[in-house]
Amino acid sequence: MTRILLTCTLLSLLSACTNYGKKVSSSNIDVYYKEGITAEQAEKTARLFDATLAASNPADEGTKSFQLQQNGDTILLKMVADLVKADAVGDAPFYAICTLVSDSVFAGQPVNLTLTDNRFKELRAYRFRKELAPAWGEKTVSGNVEVFDLTQNKEMADALALFLETYMSPEKTISFQLTKNEQGTLLVNMVIDPAKADRFTPEVMEEISGKISGSVCKGAPVIFQVTDDTFSVLRSQTRAGQN
Repeated sequence: MTRILLTCTLLSLLSACTNYGKKVSSSNIDVYYKEGITAEQAEKTARLFDATLAASNPADEGTKSFQLQQNGDTILLKMVADLVKADAVGDAPFYAICTLVSDSVFAGQPVNLTLTDNRFKELRAYRFRKELAPAWGEKTVSGNVEVFDLTQNKEMADALALFLETYMSPEKTISFQLTKNEQGTLLVNMVIDPAKADRFTPEVMEEISGKISGSVCKGAPVIFQVTDDTFSVLRSQTRAGQN
């Protein structure tokens, strides 16, 4: 996915107030959330923007502030911004934010974006455009595991989701992607918190890729990768054959 270069448009939340909602943070990203939004969704949004903005300008340590609200069937994302600087980058990055948050956090549910002042008062609005949504694959779910399939092999995607739900028994939703590289080798991507990447040692990743190879892919080679919320690879491990 195209990186969103927004560091120059964001401002800190300067106005003290008590009704912005509950707050979660990831590095210098603050996400406030209100009724209808879960703490998990807010945390995932914070990590998403932390990773995206760090890639744009890792030296920028100023606090960036967002707010999430449920608005009927739509999610409203508010972002404290400088309109003068926003005008300089054009509208495309802001529409991209709508689709990024929709696909990464809310499983395709429409997300509208509002640029605001430092009291979360609306300055400019961007409506979700379904046709701009990234093609991350058809989603299948088993318990707290969701798999986005780009292989057009629903049977395998269903089997992978069921296996991972049984194997990992996650208490919260974990996202995976099933795809192939240019050589036709299966890739299984798992979204993690980048701060926890060190936990995925080569030995741990070898075990997981081996289990997937043997239990889901009939011993075929599998490349297991851990990624950030945009499916950008953090670490990769190949399993040559059945475990």
